Amino acid sequence: MQSCKNAIEELVIAEIDLQISHLPQYRRDQINLSEVAAYALNRLPPMYATSKAGWVRQRKKAISEMRPQIESAVRRALVSVKPDALRDASPLPVQEVASHARALAALQQILGAENATWKDVPTALENALMTVKLKSAVSNTYSYTAKREAVGKDETAFSRRPPEITWKGRQVQNVSSIAKDEQKAKDFQTYMVDANYQFSNVLEKLVLSLAYHQVQKLHPAIAETVDLGEATAYVLNRLPPMYATSEKGYKSLRLRAREVYGKEVVAVLKEAISVCVESPNLEKMPLPLARFEAEVEEAIEQVCWILQRDDITWRNAPFIVEECLHRSINNEIDWRKRSDYNYPFNQ
Repeated sequence: MQSCKNAIEELVIAEIDLQISHLPQYRRDQINLSEVAAYALNRLPPMYATSKAGWVRQRKKAISEMRPQIESAVRRALVSVKPDALRDASPLPVQEVASHARALAALQQILGAENATWKDVPTALENALMTVKLKSAVSNTYSYTAKREAVGKDETAFSRRPPEITWKGRQVQNVSSIAKDEQKAKDFQTYMVDANYQFSNVLEKLVLSLAYHQVQKLHPAIAETVDLGEATAYVLNRLPPMYATSEKGYKSLRLRAREVYGKEVVAVLKEAISVCVESPNLEKMPLPLARFEAEVEEAIEQVCWILQRDDITWRNAPFIVEECLHRSINNEIDWRKRSDYNYPFNQ
């Protein structure tokens, strides 16, 4: 969820990495890290924050007061979560795991651009396309030369395979100046920390949806003073977390949330809205992660311009970018006509 974030998630993932670091690779490959994380998170108090000040406060409290609890929860998770071929393996619903960070992680892998931020994606895409262009030119030259060598001789020269064309031969790492800014680098690590994990607190979207409907019942003048993120975080911090890693678990926990905590959620939500109305946080600074969220729209706009498409969103960007790169290799897209990438909105 973009409006609020559970600060303890990053600490749990860091603790998992620490505790499995001494294990041999084959043992680590057997561990379902998402299930381990969900198991631990479901046994720790939620610590949602919606602002920079709240985020810093929650993290300090977790680090100073909850370190033993986090270590114990992860240790129990690693012992309790065993490989099971019969366990439900159906993934979580797409809407539960879809996020800007996960889409960015997919683009990083596709483009060979490790640590690239959203701001770096257009440059990484340009580099990938240029690599295709250069290697295609080399391949064409190779084929032409081989054909000339084959004239009047046997065909062995022409039958040799030309160099394979791929856009991943020119990787881009730390494209931007993010590595020069220590705090920004730490924030980016937090932004991306769960990108490769498949877990979700099913209460998040449920509470946010209920908060939206409750606010709609208020007078417009009052509704404007209610921060949905603040109200949602207020409720989530007063309910037991319900992290799921599979479709079956998601459905089961969502049903339980409605049946067991339905009335409690509504009651706490009304309290949260009342607090927001009485003490609106008008000058709060957004979460540190928000700086990367702000880059998404412009990055996608530039990607649309480069690929000459208007149907690209952050959700489908990884699929479309990979498809276009493959089509470029097969000469199905004549993108070479636009070799000078001067973005009109940057001029």
